[in-house]
Amino acid sequence: MTKEEAERVIKILCKADGGCSSCSSTLLKLFCKEFPDYIPQTIKAFREVFEEEIDFFD
Repeated sequence: MTKEEAERVIKILCKADGGCSSCSSTLLKLFCKEFPDYIPQTIKAFREVFEEEIDFFD
C-alpha cells in the first residue's frame, strides 16, 4: 500500500457510522495493527477530523 492509498483508507475510516469518533477510532486501531507504518498519518487525520487525540491504550 502506498502512502497515498493509506491516507485515502484513513479518510474513509474517519467517516465510519456517519463520523462517529468512537467507531472510527476502533477501525483505525485495527488498521494500525495491520499497517503500523501509517500510525503517524492516522494520528494526524484523527486529530484533524475530530479535534481530539486517538487513544491507542483504551
